[in-house]
Amino acid sequence: MRRRLSIAALLLAWLCANGAVWNVVQVVAWAKMFRDYAEVLPTAQALRLTFAGEACELCHFAQAGQDAARDQLPRDAALGASDRLLLVFQAAPPLVMSPPEFAWPGLVPEIGRLRWDGVPVPPPRV
Repeated sequence: MRRRLSIAALLLAWLCANGAVWNVVQVVAWAKMFRDYAEVLPTAQALRLTFAGEACELCHFAQAGQDAARDQLPRDAALGASDRLLLVFQAAPPLVMSPPEFAWPGLVPEIGRLRWDGVPVPPPRV
């Protein structure tokens, strides 16, 4: 449940950042216009009048919002404002893997593995 909520919140934030909110407002305006026309006209004619070009107050609001959002962008950031494509490549540092400097405790029994004195040569005689 938490993962779905996180994904939905991320999607909503992405849509808001890309200006899709104004597209949603425009779709709501079209739905409202279609509903109003469909109450008094046949469906085909209501659909034709909805997209005929006559804009309602909500359509003007959505268009003004899109224009304001577009005007706030720098000229270079506008889509299609630049004919060049800038590619940035930074070489990744080489990956050097080395073994750990210590042994994990408990993996190998350490009793009897360590010897501090040298092995006597030849063996002692009693």
